[in-house]
Amino acid sequence: MDFRLRTLLYPKTYFWIDVLLIKETQKAILIEFDGRKIWLPKAWIIKITKDQHANAAKIKISEYLWAQKSQ
Repeated sequence: MDFRLRTLLYPKTYFWIDVLLIKETQKAILIEFDGRKIWLPKAWIIKITKDQHANAAKIKISEYLWAQKSQ
């Protein structure tokens, strides 16, 4: 049986959110979502799909981590 603590801490439930990219640093990105500005650590982000003509993007993130940030 392959037991991993990370699997218990971060369940593999992901979803995509549509955001507006405001600023990006080496370790985090500042996004605008639902009228709020939020810093997200890049380590939390699974995948980013950017629109080349606008600052819009889609971000794939763990549901668990998103819930932690939203509190």
